[in-house]
Amino acid sequence: MVYLMDLERSIYSGMVTYWKANKSGYTTNLQRAGLYPPEEAKEIAENDFDKRTVIVDEEVVKRIRGDLRSALTTKSILNDYEALNKREDE
Repeated sequence: MVYLMDLERSIYSGMVTYWKANKSGYTTNLQRAGLYPPEEAKEIAENDFDKRTVIVDEEVVKRIRGDLRSALTTKSILNDYEALNKREDE
């Protein structure tokens, strides 16, 4: 399955904007984004008159989200560690 990203809205808002399921609007909330069969998504993207719809594989999105969570967790742990070290130095 794949997501459809609206490139124009994403660039304009600075937030990734996905198509909702059944072509029923747009959302920046991944939980509300529609997942489309690749064949249907390809047809939608090809028929987009201004070519601003991008197909993004579901697995790619999952991997990026996982990498982001990992990076945020690591940063949080490092910040906590540094704060504890500063306390010990005082």
